[in-house]
Amino acid sequence: MIIAVDADSADAVEAEHVLHGLLESATGPVVACTHVVPGGHLAVSISTSAAFDQTALTQEVGSAIIRAGAAEPEVAGPSQLVRGAYVAAVETALGTAGRLVAFPGQENAHGTLTAADLRDRCGIDQVEALGGLTVEDSTLIDTRGFIRPIRRNGQVVLLVQPAAGGVLIPFEVEHQIKCCANH
Repeated sequence: MIIAVDADSADAVEAEHVLHGLLESATGPVVACTHVVPGGHLAVSISTSAAFDQTALTQEVGSAIIRAGAAEPEVAGPSQLVRGAYVAAVETALGTAGRLVAFPGQENAHGTLTAADLRDRCGIDQVEALGGLTVEDSTLIDTRGFIRPIRRNGQVVLLVQPAAGGVLIPFEVEHQIKCCANH
């Protein structure tokens, strides 16, 4: 089942707050993502084979639920938000986009690992370095205890960048500072 919600979140922090609230109603393993939707805001999605308590969905959000074998998603909420939820649900179903917040293997992303280890242990399909750097199986990535991969073309991709000491680090850091936050 895929549950997608558009609460008109302005940024990743707001979207993740919504997502963590929804995760409290999910049981079992999940894949949870944020999605940029038309209008420039973010929606969220959860993919799970376990039960989900739909009472967590309020009337103030747009929602789209795709159940296995269903011909169409179930949608509810204000029309301007249903569209964003629908986009997030479809992206999740197809695996074409989304920024992963929770996923199987995430708990194994600690310490310095090789690119091959990240693929084998952490559910990562591809490690991609910014700036066209080559990533070999033996390339070291200092996870700093946090990875936030993306979905692209049906794959889970971890974006990395160069750091001191000849290692690579995840492009997205755990504690982000909003652009222009200090002026």
